[in-house]
Parts: sequence; C-alpha cells; structure tokens
Amino acid sequence: MAKKVFVSGCFDMLHSGHVAFFKEAAQYVDLYVGIGSDETIRNLKGRETINSEDERQYMINAIKYVKQAVLNTGSRQMDFVYEITPEKA
Repeated sequence: MAKKVFVSGCFDMLHSGHVAFFKEAAQYVDLYVGIGSDETIRNLKGRETINSEDERQYMINAIKYVKQAVLNTGSRQMDFVYEITPEKA
C-alpha cells in the first residue's frame, strides 16, 4: 500500500513550480491536495481569487501526479484539518 501525503494551498495562480512539486512528491507517495476556498483566500489575502475554487480544483485534479484534489471545508489558515482527520480517511 502506498503512503499518502496531503498538501494544502491556495493554488490561485497555478504554475510550473506547483506541478514540479506534485511530480516530485508523487514519486514516493499517493498525493492528495487540499485547495483553499474562495472565502479562505478572501479572508487571508484580502482579495478576490483570480480562478474560482471550482476551476482550481478541476485544474489540480487534471494533473496526473495528484491522486485527488479536494476543497478544504474550513475558512482559516489551517482550513484542512477536517480533511486529514482519521474519520475522513
């Protein structure tokens, strides 16, 4: 069974550095990605998103190195806690 790793970020301006990171991580583990919601980005960065949460989730799920991308349900800096709890696994 492959090890699982969960990373979280806004990924509002998805770029080659993100993809390179995903590629590197996926060589060792099944990679799961949590995406900050539009509300979280608005609260943390004080601005609207460039790409909607649905668009960002779609794009990250389309990257072959990512096992699954989910929208984080929280709305603070550590907004992914629910997604990584054992009950969710």
